[in-house]
Amino acid sequence: MGETTDGGLYEIFQQDYGPVGTPSFEAARENFIISSAGYAVASLLLQPKDRHNGNLLFDNTGRLVHIDFGFILETSPGGNMRFESAHFKLSHEMTQLLDPSGVMKSETWYRFVGLCVKGYLAARRYMDGIINTVLLMVDSGLPCFSRGDPIGNLRKRFHPEMNEREAANFMIRTCTDAYNKWTTAGYDLIQYLQQGIEK
Repeated sequence: MGETTDGGLYEIFQQDYGPVGTPSFEAARENFIISSAGYAVASLLLQPKDRHNGNLLFDNTGRLVHIDFGFILETSPGGNMRFESAHFKLSHEMTQLLDPSGVMKSETWYRFVGLCVKGYLAARRYMDGIINTVLLMVDSGLPCFSRGDPIGNLRKRFHPEMNEREAANFMIRTCTDAYNKWTTAGYDLIQYLQQGIEK
């Protein structure tokens, strides 16, 4: 992504889909918002790590696409330093598309957060099925099951003790916490310095 232009994601979208406000740009932004909300909920629950710009792509319609799930649940790069402290990556580049206001007050930001809340509440209704699906892999020998309490911690991230209002507020706080989190920018800088992956 960073190698296709000197600009950021906002500039790439304008280059690929036309000026801000045009139907093609706004359709691509909507696809980005919807897919980013799905990514946020899935990331909160499954905790994929190593989310640098080389592992976050977008398709030709603007949807966010993930690759490389080598670090998930209880594992993270660097000997589990846990440097990526946000539940999901929401970098400055991403927030330029999700929140043109820059202060979490735009219609598009509220749409993103609203979709995250709806997705999280929907996932909670299927908590047992999701956990049972992950349980099928416990004896697989995958590193994500070799440390900590991956199933217990997955269950905790659903917050079954919360009612729907409390769970909705938790997801709103999670989105706010992820917004331009300094550890996200720091991890991108490390990846750039060590691997040459564009920030």
